[in-house]
Amino acid sequence: MALKPTIPTPGIPPQPTPLAPTPAAAARPPSPARPASERRALVVGRGIALSGGAISDCERLEVHGTAEVSIRNALELVIADSGVFRGEAEIEEADISGAFDGALTATGRLVIRGTGRVTGTIRCARLMVEEGAQVSGRIEMIPALGAPAASPTLAQAAMPSSPASPVSVAAQAAASTTTPAEPALARG
Repeated sequence: MALKPTIPTPGIPPQPTPLAPTPAAAARPPSPARPASERRALVVGRGIALSGGAISDCERLEVHGTAEVSIRNALELVIADSGVFRGEAEIEEADISGAFDGALTATGRLVIRGTGRVTGTIRCARLMVEEGAQVSGRIEMIPALGAPAASPTLAQAAMPSSPASPVSVAAQAAASTTTPAEPALARG
C-alpha cells in the first residue's frame, strides 16, 4: 500500500506515518527496561501446584504455591514465604523468601531473605543473604553479564578453588571480611 504525500494544513497537526516492524525487531528479545506491570508474568498462587515441563517466554515467575519445573532466560524469579520451587532456573534476578531446591543460575542478583531456604547448586553474579536464611550446597560466583572478570582479592585467593567442593556462605563471608592489614587465612 502506497502512502500519499501529505500536504500540511494550517492549524491541523500532521498524522504520524505508521511504521511496519522489521523482521530483526520482531525477533529481538524483550527489553529489560519494560515496566514490571507490562512483563509477561506467571503467578503460581498459594495452594496451587505446577509440576513437570519447562516454562518458556515468561519474564517474571512468582511462586506462592509449589512449582516443580524448569525456567530459562527469565528476568525475575520471586519465591514468596509460602512458595516452594524444585527444579532448574536460569534467570537474571531472584528474590527468595520461601524454599528453592535444585540448580539456580542468576546472571544478576540473588537475594535470599531471612525466611528463605536454598538447597542445591547456586551460581550468581551478586549474592545477598539476610540473617536467618538457610543455604546449603555448592555456591559459585560468576562474572556479571557485560562485566570484565575481576581479579581475586587476597582473601579469595587463599580460599580453596576446587569447583566440586562445597563452600559455605559463612566461610565465604568470613573470607570477604579479611582486610589487607589482617593475615589471610593462615595455613600451617
